[in-house]
Amino acid sequence: MEQDITYTIHQIETLTGIKAFTVRIWEKRYNFTTPARTDTNIRMYSEADLHKLMAAAALVKFGYKISEIAFLSEEKMNEKLRLLSVSQGVGNEKTDTLLMAADHFDEFLFEKNLNREILSSGFENTMVNVIAPLMETIETKWIMSRLYKSIKNFVTDILRRKIIIAADSEPLKNDTQAKKTLIFSTLNCESEMWPLFADYVLKRRGIPSVYIGDNIDIVSAEAAAKAAKCENILCIGKICKNNEDFSTFVQKYDEAFEGTSKFFLGQNCKFNSKNVTVFKTPEEFARYF
Repeated sequence: MEQDITYTIHQIETLTGIKAFTVRIWEKRYNFTTPARTDTNIRMYSEADLHKLMAAAALVKFGYKISEIAFLSEEKMNEKLRLLSVSQGVGNEKTDTLLMAADHFDEFLFEKNLNREILSSGFENTMVNVIAPLMETIETKWIMSRLYKSIKNFVTDILRRKIIIAADSEPLKNDTQAKKTLIFSTLNCESEMWPLFADYVLKRRGIPSVYIGDNIDIVSAEAAAKAAKCENILCIGKICKNNEDFSTFVQKYDEAFEGTSKFFLGQNCKFNSKNVTVFKTPEEFARYF
């Protein structure tokens, strides 16, 4: 039987953007979550806890106070999120059309509308102006639903295939003067969609890149960067694996690739290091390069 996924409070902080101190206060004051405890008294949060806190973070972002939402039922929180997704303009006509197809797991309709947008606006513009907002809408609308992962995986699988096809259509350039970029994910970014998109963007710019995949530890990435003589390093993800503290990862990342230009693409990521350039959205990344 597959073991249930659990998260440390530091991982919860990274995924939701809610400070660990605040999470503890919410537990103490409102009994908002009731995490399990390890033998050494470490809090471990379930998927349900994560989704509830993500929902709370979204509602607080839109102006709600925790005292207003602390005792809401799952149904009430869902309803508020759905209303906000409409009233605050999360998504647009283009994303709504794709979302409707995703909601019904209609691959034909999803591909039809996606292809129409790509032909109209181009692949890169579609990814940053339509797909990125679409994924944000999915996060907001389905954050507490049991369908959340299924819909997200359905969409990302289609997009992953599209990105690979788009990247293959870009001619390889052998510019010996351009700085080579290593791309990897060590932070469980849940799919290869955005790492593959980053690889596509660099190829389109004529920047040589070496994509070594997902779930790569820093030691392996460091060895690959040296072997490939990469001067730029791009890590993509959301959360550290194996309960590793996020700040510890930042320090390791900074130290391992000293002397290179370091980048990170991921939501809810807060770096203290001045040596790492952080992109919170794919649009920021594409605009930088």
